Amino acid sequence: MKENSKTRSSRSRGLNLSLFFARLAMGASMIGLGLRLFVGGGWGAWNTVGVVLPTTYPRGPVGNILLNFWGNPFVIQLLIWSSVMIGIALVFGAAVRLASYGGMLIMLLFYLAVIPPGSVIISQQIIYLVMFGILAIGEAGKVGGIDSFLAPILEERYPALKYLLG
Repeated sequence: MKENSKTRSSRSRGLNLSLFFARLAMGASMIGLGLRLFVGGGWGAWNTVGVVLPTTYPRGPVGNILLNFWGNPFVIQLLIWSSVMIGIALVFGAAVRLASYGGMLIMLLFYLAVIPPGSVIISQQIIYLVMFGILAIGEAGKVGGIDSFLAPILEERYPALKYLLG
């Protein structure tokens, strides 16, 4: 059965709105993560963020390795500023794929630190991973973001940037 163009355009408009609001929500969430860590004094703010990595919880195969970074001021600052920069990039729609890849890496490391999770297999880090993947695949930056203007120009001149912009 063929769709008419009106149905197709309204569906695409709805998908675009979903991607736009998901991008804004994920960006605000990452900015919030960085600011809570900054204001809360680093690792001491984990319980307010919802990411718990204390030494008493079960840890996965890389949990002990990641716990070696616990309290390291450089790692704290790196996490704070990378979270804020990822959030800003998502909110403004600039280099959304690159920001999504960075967000996926952060959430993957959070998840690997506590495998097997204490209560559920699908934790908030997995949800974040999926959402960052959707934003990267769906070219969410090209929906009301800076990438909608810059990506076509830059991708034409530098084709390899298509993996980072959009």
